[in-house]
Amino acid sequence: MNTNDFNYLVECATKAPSGHNTQPWKFEKIQDGIIIHPDFTRALPIVDSDNHALYISLGCALENLVIAASKIGYKSIVDYPNNPNASITIELHPSDEINPSEEELFDFIKSRQVNRSKYSEKIVNNTELERLRNCFNYDGISLVLLNGKENFEKVIPLIIEANNIQFQNKLFVNELTDWFRYSKAEAEKTKDGLWTATMGLPSMWRFIGNFVMKNIVSAKSEAKRINEILQHTAGIAIFFSEKNDVTSWINVGRAFQRFGLTATKLSICHAHLNMPCEEISVRQKLANLLELEDKHPLLLIRYGYAEKMPYSFRRNIEDVTVN
Repeated sequence: MNTNDFNYLVECATKAPSGHNTQPWKFEKIQDGIIIHPDFTRALPIVDSDNHALYISLGCALENLVIAASKIGYKSIVDYPNNPNASITIELHPSDEINPSEEELFDFIKSRQVNRSKYSEKIVNNTELERLRNCFNYDGISLVLLNGKENFEKVIPLIIEANNIQFQNKLFVNELTDWFRYSKAEAEKTKDGLWTATMGLPSMWRFIGNFVMKNIVSAKSEAKRINEILQHTAGIAIFFSEKNDVTSWINVGRAFQRFGLTATKLSICHAHLNMPCEEISVRQKLANLLELEDKHPLLLIRYGYAEKMPYSFRRNIEDVTVN
C-alpha cells in the first residue's frame, strides 16, 4: 500500500462519527495494512467510563476504511483486539473483487452527517425500514427499530431519566462543555468537538457559552428540549450486542456506520440520543422494557427527515496519524 492510498483511506475513515466529535483515533501505516489505535487522550471518562463508546467510534471509522479500501482495490482482513486497551489491525491485500453492498455505500461516506436538528413528522415507510434493518450482518449484533411515536413512546421516560442523571452531575456537564465549540472560528481552530452551528445554536463567546451551559441549562430544561425533539422524530433505532466486550463494541460501531450510510442514501437523517445506554442503571431498564434482558443496548439513535445542517470539522491527517 502506498502513501497516497493510506492517506485516502484515513481521510475516509475520519469521516466517521464519534462521541462529542472527539475523534479518538490514530492511524498507523504498516507494510500490508493499517492499525487503528485508540487515542485515550480523547476519551470521555465521565460519560464513557469503560470506553465502550470510544470503541464504537473506532468501529465506525473501521467500517468507512473497509468500504473505501474495497473501492480502490483492497480486500480487508480485520484482526480484532482482545482487550479494551488494544488496537485494531487491518490487513489490506490487492483484490479485483468488489463487494456490491460496500460499493453502493461508498458514495455516502462524505455526505453522511449526524443531524441534530428537529425532524419532520414524515414517517419512514416499511420498504426503507427493511433496508435499514438489513444493512449489516455482524454476529451478536442486532437492531430494534421503533418506528412512529406510538412505538417509541414507552422509551421516552428512560431517555428523560438518564438525561436527568447526567445533567445533575457537574462532572458530566463540565466534560460536555469542554468539547463545545461555540463559534466557527473555535471549531475551525480545533477541528473537533461539538460546534454549536451543527445543533442550530447561535455563535457566542466561550465564556458566555460556558456560563449558559453551567448555570442556565439544567436537567429540567434539557428534558423539555428532548421532549420537543421527540415530537419531531420518525423513529428510534437501538443497537444491541449479545456480549459486552471490545469486539462487540467495535461491531456495534461497524453496524451503526452502515446504518448511517444507508440512511443517508435514503435521505433519512440520524442523531444520537444515547443517554439510556450511557447510564448503566437505565441501560438495564431499557433491555428489560424491550424484553431483551440477555442483551446489551449500547447505542440509541433517532431518525427522520430534515434539511442538511452544517458539517462538523475533522482534524488534519498529520494530527491523526502515527509517524
